[in-house]
Amino acid sequence: MKKLLLIILLALSIVFIGCGLPGEPMLDDMYPRDIYLTEGYRIILEGDSKVWLEFRPDLDFETVRAFGKPTWVTRTVFGGFSLPIYAADNEELFLEICVPNRWDGTSDTHVHIDCWITDAQDAVNDAFNLRVAYEHYESGVDVVPLTSTNVDVETTTGIAVAFQSYQISFDIAAGDMLVDDMLSFRLYRIAVVLGNEIDGEIVINHVGAIFNCDKIGNTTPE
Repeated sequence: MKKLLLIILLALSIVFIGCGLPGEPMLDDMYPRDIYLTEGYRIILEGDSKVWLEFRPDLDFETVRAFGKPTWVTRTVFGGFSLPIYAADNEELFLEICVPNRWDGTSDTHVHIDCWITDAQDAVNDAFNLRVAYEHYESGVDVVPLTSTNVDVETTTGIAVAFQSYQISFDIAAGDMLVDDMLSFRLYRIAVVLGNEIDGEIVINHVGAIFNCDKIGNTTPE
């Protein structure tokens, strides 16, 4: 009974505190909030009600430790993996995430990468190019695929100071992906196509996978 009361109070706080009261301008730019509770204490957002939740994929540190690559570098309180152009030399990162049960099952997954350059750039067409290969499988059902989909994002830095930061983003189509699927990424740097290669390297500080969710909480531990 106490648990149910806490859940009801949480739902009310989302409606009246997090979203404002009826008539407030804040509500004009927000989705309608239709909320109900299921028996398993999951909050369901109905209709157009959605929330974006960011998850940080797990990084395969074992591979990095085994080969000593990519190199970890720091800038004051910030740290990241420094990537030269990949040359079959283990200068790559592997990441994976279990697709959350809260995902709505139909929206594209938004991925962003926060990074910075190590050196100053002196040409207007200086650029770097990152490639993300990704794929998913349904655990316990699918054979782990041999293929993946590549997304290349070339970013022009132009004339820039050392340690200038950038955010790279792209979407992964929902396709046949399901909740609880294993979604994996391979991230590495490739040669630029349109620009002039930057001096120095690119440092990967953060990778985030952002899902559009219509549920809060899970009814099972899976």
